[in-house]
Amino acid sequence: MIDIHSHILPFVDDGAKDMETSIEMAKIAAEEGIKYIFATSHYIENEGYNDKKSNKEILDKLNKEISQRNIDIKVLLGHEVYISPNIIDLIEDEKISLLGNSSYLLMELPMAQIPIYLEDIIYELKLKGITPIIAHPERYREVKENPNILRRFIELGALMQVNLGSLIGYYGENIAKTSKILVSHNMIHFVGTDSHSLNRRPPRAKQAIKVLNKILPKEKVIDLIENNPMKIVNNIEIEANETMEYKEKKGFKSILKNMFKK
Repeated sequence: MIDIHSHILPFVDDGAKDMETSIEMAKIAAEEGIKYIFATSHYIENEGYNDKKSNKEILDKLNKEISQRNIDIKVLLGHEVYISPNIIDLIEDEKISLLGNSSYLLMELPMAQIPIYLEDIIYELKLKGITPIIAHPERYREVKENPNILRRFIELGALMQVNLGSLIGYYGENIAKTSKILVSHNMIHFVGTDSHSLNRRPPRAKQAIKVLNKILPKEKVIDLIENNPMKIVNNIEIEANETMEYKEKKGFKSILKNMFKK
């Protein structure tokens, strides 16, 4: 398996607090069957987060320690970039890192409201040959209310990454439901642990993969956890499958809810 979203890099954000924590996280990830893990530390413009060069220096030290301890995993460089109108400039100025040596960018959106300029950002990135991957869309309020809004962004060329913890209820029942809707309607292309520490969201994967196997055929699960992310590692273009429209089942509770909305 390949984990495209983690906060395993030490010292840089709200993830691993020190090198030993990072190494222990790497051990857990390896035990869970993860072979590659992208260190996607947070980057928010003008908030003092480490840039690409600074993170690369820390990453090299981490991979050296992992190798010396014979842990069977490779950590690759990345960022989880909070969306900004200046995102192209941040890339060109090498403030932020794409995923590994690829043309893929992991991008986070505000939880409460998707920016009205998101479509423009996707378009501009694609013009530059960069494919945005939107992190954990199942957690965003507007997606929970209407999962189908992702279909337009995917049509424009964006891809989507679900948090494994979402599938097993880590963030609550509503987000678990949304994550399963997105997975079952071809709106997810990658998975990530979004791991932050040994206790808060450790890099566990096996339990959530069992959930995936109940939702999807085996070959589609392999696409999410291995084939698609390996295309990031090798910088190969990914062609997204056509999405399916989600149609909410109109049960009695749903009808009552809609009546009281009016």
